[in-house]
Amino acid sequence: MAPGRRRMSGGNLATRLRRSPRPDTMQAYDALPPEARRWLAGAKLPWSARSVAKLWARAWHDAGGDLAAVRARMDAAQARKLARDAADVWGRHYPAEPPATPKPVRKPQAQLPFWQALNTPALAQRRA
Repeated sequence: MAPGRRRMSGGNLATRLRRSPRPDTMQAYDALPPEARRWLAGAKLPWSARSVAKLWARAWHDAGGDLAAVRARMDAAQARKLARDAADVWGRHYPAEPPATPKPVRKPQAQLPFWQALNTPALAQRRA
């Protein structure tokens, strides 16, 4: 590498998903069942087609072909990974604890300007 040039790491560095170069990623994606491709298109994490294929096949076998159960299992796996990554990205207690920032204190606003408040009937009675 030439001096003064930085190497680009590429990829999403805020997740624990492993990166492994695969020359046939489109082929692996095309080999997924259509339902798995639909799930992957709406996924919140950068899943590889290979890992989705493995998880989908295991979920399909365990669910006995029930598509709703397979989707629920895929969503649960994604939720587990998101929860694990959330601790690294946003802090250990996210989202259980709200951030510890105090609310700004606002001064109460007077109903009337002070010169009008001095001339109210209640104050006039107190003066007398």
